[in-house]
Formats: sequence, C-alpha cells, structure tokens
Amino acid sequence: QYDQMQGSLFILYDTTRTAQKRCKLLNQMLSTLSIFDILGSTAYAFTTLPTPQADYLYGSEGNDKTCIAQGFFIQVGTIACFLNVSLAMYYLLTIKYGWQQARLKSKRIHFFLPPILVGLVFAFVGVPYYDNALLWCNNTARYWPEIPVIQAIVFATLIMCAICIDVRKKSRASLRYSSRRNSVTLSDMVFVQACWFTGAFYVTWIPYLAIQYMWSSGKA
Repeated sequence: QYDQMQGSLFILYDTTRTAQKRCKLLNQMLSTLSIFDILGSTAYAFTTLPTPQADYLYGSEGNDKTCIAQGFFIQVGTIACFLNVSLAMYYLLTIKYGWQQARLKSKRIHFFLPPILVGLVFAFVGVPYYDNALLWCNNTARYWPEIPVIQAIVFATLIMCAICIDVRKKSRASLRYSSRRNSVTLSDMVFVQACWFTGAFYVTWIPYLAIQYMWSSGKA
C-alpha cells in the first residue's frame, strides 16, 4: 500500500504542478483517480489500529466508529478503480473515434460523475456491514460489494482490447500503401501501452478481489 500511495502522490504532483498540466482533461482524470487511491491506501495503511479493542487483535486501538470510518474510506478508494474505466473510455474516444479535446471536455461530467457516484453509493450502503476483517475493517457482506469492481475490470479490459484491435486494423491498412516497413508499428506501441495500463489495473485490483472473496467465502 505504501508503494501504491507513493505512486499516486507522484502522479498527483506531476499532473497538477503547472497550470498547463491542470487544464488537460487526462491529467484531471489522473489526479482525481490518484486522490481516491490515496484515500483508500491511507485507510489500508492503518491496518488493525482502527479495529475495536474488544476484538483483541494485535494493534487494535479503536472502536466501532473508527472501524466504520476505515471501512468507509477503503470503499471510497474503489472509486479509483471505477475511474480507470473512464480513463479507458477517454483513450477509446481519442484513439478509435478521433474525438478532439474540446469535445472531450464538453463531456467532462460523464467521465467523473458516474464512477464517483457509484463508489459513494456503495460506500454509504456498506456502513451497516463495516466490521473487523482481520487485517483491517472493511465491508463484510458476502459477495455483492465486489460486483462493481469486477465489472470495472471487465469493462476496462474490453475497452482496451477494442482499442488494440482498431489500431491494428488501421496500422495494417496504412502499411499497404506505405513503402516503409518499420519493425515497431503503431499497433505494437499501443498494444504495449494497453498492457501497461491493464497490467497495473490487475496488479492493484485482482489481489483486492481475491482477499475479499476469501473473507466472504470464509476461507481467509
């Protein structure tokens, strides 16, 4: 979590350090995503400290209210996952459909409102279910809290696959009329970037889903 938090802090700094950077929609999305990721990572970093003392866990110094607060902010942190879908949509509209910045900015609310709203709804709905989950307090309800995260992973993956397929088709079509045969094509570069994007996505959220599943199924 500390490495993840440091990465998010760097992204937040890098995307907001100048007025020119702050006005770009992509940087606004990245900085917003980083803020929610920092909130979730910070909540995780407290581990068992907010857990009620009555649970007799090592390091537990909290009560029911601190446990609920930790669980709430961990759930708020999942908004970063949903914003990754918006980020993937941004790439899709830019690369495949050729949307310009002015048109993208006119739809700004659609990139931000749905993921934030969904995340907040699930965070508030989960209040009655926040309880001791061994290492920290989280939503202890069975299965349904993970459904939005699973959907976000699936949507982001499908979107990035659609981008790679589209770029590959365009790259092949352009090569037919070009005398140049570069060893590294545009489709290769986009594919590599898509792998980095989805890879970082999986590394962050697949372990989260695995841990949540083990707790929900009683295997933890």
